[in-house]
Amino acid sequence: MVSHDIKEVVFMADRIVVLDANPGRVRTIVENRLPRPRDYRSPDLLQLVDRLHDIITGMEMPDVAGSRASTVFEPLPHAGAPEVEGLLEYLDARGGKEDVFRIAGDTSREYGKVITVTNAAELLGFVETPHRTVALSSEGSRYVKASPADRTGIFRERLLGLCIFNEVAGALQRSDKHAVDRDFVLELIAVNLPNEDFESVFATLVNWARFGDLFSYDEQTETLALQ
Repeated sequence: MVSHDIKEVVFMADRIVVLDANPGRVRTIVENRLPRPRDYRSPDLLQLVDRLHDIITGMEMPDVAGSRASTVFEPLPHAGAPEVEGLLEYLDARGGKEDVFRIAGDTSREYGKVITVTNAAELLGFVETPHRTVALSSEGSRYVKASPADRTGIFRERLLGLCIFNEVAGALQRSDKHAVDRDFVLELIAVNLPNEDFESVFATLVNWARFGDLFSYDEQTETLALQ
């Protein structure tokens, strides 16, 4: 349910997601463990109402995962993290840059797929794309020269530079159990990226987050959790 009535929310909900007014960013998640049936007049319920009021008015500000470069959610190209890594290794083996059409021919991939993977690598800051050329950036060069363990850390750093990953990681930190369910993240994506295929964005988000050891996803319980 969505409501601006704090008392109604505390009476009805077991998990309360508090959003900022603009651009719909999650400020915090509050687990409501008040036993049912609930009483509008009970001291515990009124205490939780007061706490939520403090959060909404800015008197209680939770810690966040890190500073964000942007408050705008970035659409995630539907490319797997190993595909991005493969592109970086391909470029490194060819002196750090190559024509995009040559990449498609050498790798026997559809041109559209090569563009999608390139867009993903560019979003993560690993490549630059002057004209028809795809070239390793300084971060891309650092990545391909790193050890497997260091690559994971670099990939995680790049993810936390994107608002969508920073937001989900922050929500996980603020949750009492350091976990949120799939529907929460889908709703977050749908609110901030209404013109995107939110299922596809979710799949990419999970794939990249696992690759960077940022958070895990359990398909059976449909729950995301901090690593």
